[in-house]
Amino acid sequence: MLPWYAYALMTMLAFGVTNFILKYVSARGMESIFAVGLLWLAVGVMGLIYVLYAYTTGSLRENLERLGDTRLVILPIVAGISLSLGMYTIKRAVAAGPAGPVVAIAAANAIMVAALSWALLGESLSPAKVLGMILVMAGIVIMALF
Repeated sequence: MLPWYAYALMTMLAFGVTNFILKYVSARGMESIFAVGLLWLAVGVMGLIYVLYAYTTGSLRENLERLGDTRLVILPIVAGISLSLGMYTIKRAVAAGPAGPVVAIAAANAIMVAALSWALLGESLSPAKVLGMILVMAGIVIMALF
């Protein structure tokens, strides 16, 4: 298994390719909602394939049993809706504005995740991490305005 930061770097690359492709098809004239609809369709197909795999291997039942409170299954569904809305709004943003600053602003969600993880999950936020978050925000402001 790879270390967490290797997966994080792969995610950065995958999201970078995704956002560039959305910018590219927009520059070529594809309507925003159509491009996002195709993206949602692709994600839906991959999700269906995974759920079928999890069902056939027994992983689906194991995960639901491990969860304890099966009502929490709604949270990944809410996350999927939120991701869908985010993909739509980032597509609209990269279509209308400069791709770099748009994606930098969108990527600032890492600060929100860190703050919520601190507040709700008890993760630590050292002074160095807080300083890093401030520097990231300052960099985004500079990138977006200049």
